[in-house]
Amino acid sequence: MIALDGSGDIVYEALGSYIDGLCGSVFLGTARGKVVLYKMGTYPLTPTGEPLPFLNVFYSHGMLEITGIWNRDGKSGAFLLKMVPSGIEVRDGGIIYITFHPSDGGIVLVTLYGNEGLAKTLEGAVLDCRTERREDEKMLSSMLGIRSIIPPQWETSHP
Repeated sequence: MIALDGSGDIVYEALGSYIDGLCGSVFLGTARGKVVLYKMGTYPLTPTGEPLPFLNVFYSHGMLEITGIWNRDGKSGAFLLKMVPSGIEVRDGGIIYITFHPSDGGIVLVTLYGNEGLAKTLEGAVLDCRTERREDEKMLSSMLGIRSIIPPQWETSHP
């Protein structure tokens, strides 16, 4: 299920997932970062401009879980992604790109500004995730004001 929603409930769900991750998942690291969805256009899932100071990455049941919670300009927001990654690329300077292909199409690009140690950890985790295929993917973002993305609805709700 993929849900993108502008309500405050997403903040609580992302926070709850973060707490669950601390209790039942393997914490892989925290880095500055940003997330963008490419699907018939470009849609930021985290604030544009400066990267978020904290995107937290967990390994849970063959998937990566990435959470971020923020308050910018008096507006609270949250992001949660729980999916099997499609790939990872590490560039000089510790920039880490992780891609995800949601089941309903599109590409999610997570950009993390970390270090060599985090990059090696995430490369290993991505390889481990790719040996499993999970169906319980989830993506939430308070940046977009739509409940769910279903391909036919997407075309009519976003010109």
